[in-house]
Amino acid sequence: MKFSEHRDSNINVVKTYQSGEVRINAQVFKQSLYFTQHEIFSDWTIQQIADLSDEHLQPIVALQPEVIILGTGEKQVFPDIRFFSYCACHGIGLEVMANDAACRTYNVLTTEDRDVVLALIFSQAETN
Repeated sequence: MKFSEHRDSNINVVKTYQSGEVRINAQVFKQSLYFTQHEIFSDWTIQQIADLSDEHLQPIVALQPEVIILGTGEKQVFPDIRFFSYCACHGIGLEVMANDAACRTYNVLTTEDRDVVLALIFSQAETN
């Protein structure tokens, strides 16, 4: 799935997404990662939503975005309710969706200059 061009070429934008792979600007990633408009963190060690822990969310919450968009793979899978509370206690919204929808939503929010983090989970099955 190809995405439309963003007006500001200095920010991280999802250019394409397909099962098990995302292209952010000119870089292709096949592993779980999270990123903002200006930084990419490709060492996120989560491989499925059931593995999500406070330790996975802490560095994202520390970025203090308005909202975290959590892509859970090819299907939308909701994490434990406590993660919504964890984010809310820090004044951060948590939106959960399939990776393709998460990528589209991230791009739309960046055109509005919203402070957003996109976190994408890629399972080993998707990347093989």
